[in-house]
Amino acid sequence: MSKFGLKQHISIAVAAFSLASSAFAATAYINQVGYRTTDPKEFTLFEGSGDVEIVDATGKSVLTVTPKAASEWKPSGQTVQLVDFSGLTVPGTYSIKQGGQVLRNDLKIADKPFEDVAKAALKWYYYQRASMPLEEQYAGQWARAAGHTNETVEFHKSAGTGTMTSSKGWYDAGDFGRYIVNSGITTYTLISLYEHFPDYFKTLKWNIPAEGNLPDLLAEIKWNLDWMLTMQAEDGMVYHKLTTLQFPGDIMPADDKAKLYVIGKGSAATLDFAGVMAAAYRVYKPFDEAYANKCLEAAKKAYAWGAANPNMIFNNPRDVGSGTYSDGKLDDEMMFARMELFISTGDESYKPTLNANETSIIPAWPEMYGLAVYGAASHPTEAGAEAATAKTMLTDIASEYAYIATKGFGVVMSSEDFVWGSNAVAGNQGVFLLHAYYVTGEQKYYEAAKKVLDYLLGKNPLDMSFVTGFGTKSPMLPHHRPSTADGVEPPVPGMLVGGPQPGGEDIGKDTWMCKDYRTGKTNATSYIDDRCSYATNEVAINWNAPLAYLAGALEALNAGYAPSFAADGVAKGGTSALRPFSSRTPVSTSKAVRLRFADQKVFIEKDGKRFDLKGIRIK
Repeated sequence: MSKFGLKQHISIAVAAFSLASSAFAATAYINQVGYRTTDPKEFTLFEGSGDVEIVDATGKSVLTVTPKAASEWKPSGQTVQLVDFSGLTVPGTYSIKQGGQVLRNDLKIADKPFEDVAKAALKWYYYQRASMPLEEQYAGQWARAAGHTNETVEFHKSAGTGTMTSSKGWYDAGDFGRYIVNSGITTYTLISLYEHFPDYFKTLKWNIPAEGNLPDLLAEIKWNLDWMLTMQAEDGMVYHKLTTLQFPGDIMPADDKAKLYVIGKGSAATLDFAGVMAAAYRVYKPFDEAYANKCLEAAKKAYAWGAANPNMIFNNPRDVGSGTYSDGKLDDEMMFARMELFISTGDESYKPTLNANETSIIPAWPEMYGLAVYGAASHPTEAGAEAATAKTMLTDIASEYAYIATKGFGVVMSSEDFVWGSNAVAGNQGVFLLHAYYVTGEQKYYEAAKKVLDYLLGKNPLDMSFVTGFGTKSPMLPHHRPSTADGVEPPVPGMLVGGPQPGGEDIGKDTWMCKDYRTGKTNATSYIDDRCSYATNEVAINWNAPLAYLAGALEALNAGYAPSFAADGVAKGGTSALRPFSSRTPVSTSKAVRLRFADQKVFIEKDGKRFDLKGIRIK
């Protein structure tokens, strides 16, 4: 033995262990809004070593778990471990500890963790309404005067001559334009949310001015449908957009006095419109048959024009600088329109045949094929053999996704998915996984879909919730003109920002542009919470739609509701058919970690294995 006594050796070893723990403190990335009591639960651990303790508000350790094997997540370049704490089922707020250190103290468990997220994500559409004032009784501190109330609008030369009448609708994003193409996928996603869970959404309310006897969700959707209907010409064609010639400055809607124009003609807008209106017919028929029939007749007229003009591609005229939403590939829009019309009418002339080899089926505004797959899978009686093809198409991709979600950050996103609006890519992957769950009843798809929401709400390498107003850290400076100009410090809640991506389209030398925020960053961390960043921090109706669908569907499923077409093993009303994850044996039986020393070297011993103080195995 050296000149030091045993007690001194122990003291030195403990001090060394404490110093090493401090120097290499781990980071725990969690869903900052909360985890459901009965759901599977995971957080991501970076640079951690050893078992993890979950501690309640009294300081009592309630669960000890061993992290899973480390794996690299390429989008952030991090080697991380997933920590499964599904055995924790009691509502409350907890701390996460490792090596005696508190990694965070905001871990929440609740019975309905996503209900408020769903309500806020859906209420945001009310805040985006054009042509009406937002009254304080509904809008609170974000009340504002009506914007763009002039119903008579002039045709841009790309659309014709003269004027037409158009009002209502949702502002598309951080600006005040209204676009049929982006309204297409947005409105359809929300219609599907209602069609899949009608009994749940008949009673769920979030304080908006509803129309007649319509549930809140259908009342909100109708505000945009009403505008879309005004954009159809007499021959069935649908105009592309209603905007000013250029984007406005950071002003409130009522202060945007620039002239509005009806701009452009095109097959994409017309076919998107046809599919949306055919779907609207089904959900509004029980409430207002006349309105439902109006939507269906509009859909038929639009399709007839689109079938006769399948390749009219819209591009911005030279004098127009508002959003383009130009799409040069239109067979997917045609498939979407035909599928929805066939489902709603049964007319064989619309009947489509899905291509089982089509791979671009994760929906996005220019990628509508996946919505046709959803339509066939969710209407097996009407779609016939196409429903079986759709199921195969869903599960082939979803099975791979479910496996990917067991590694890295537990989310499907690859480096290539970090494009403009990457958070919507994630959201639509989650909605896709839920459709696979509906038609199979396999809980691995449910679990992978839930992990997408975990990612959006904080379990990501930026350690932030991407939804305004939710989480320990969330965006405060979104690229959203009303949130900039209203004089209210917090932004409108419930908005999903676009998310990280390395394109840098908003970086430049002009005063209103961003300085380069990508230095030293990866695809998954190229983001800045700043009003300048329209490339990472803007908001948009099509990005919020999958967030609303995910949060709303997860709450509906756990309240005991599911689509009528769902497979055995998925709830169909009354009680949830989800196998309670709380019934699994909690992972809390790992053996104690012991601090050891030999030959004046300090190491950690666990389960007969030896590790150095960085967690690297040495024996």
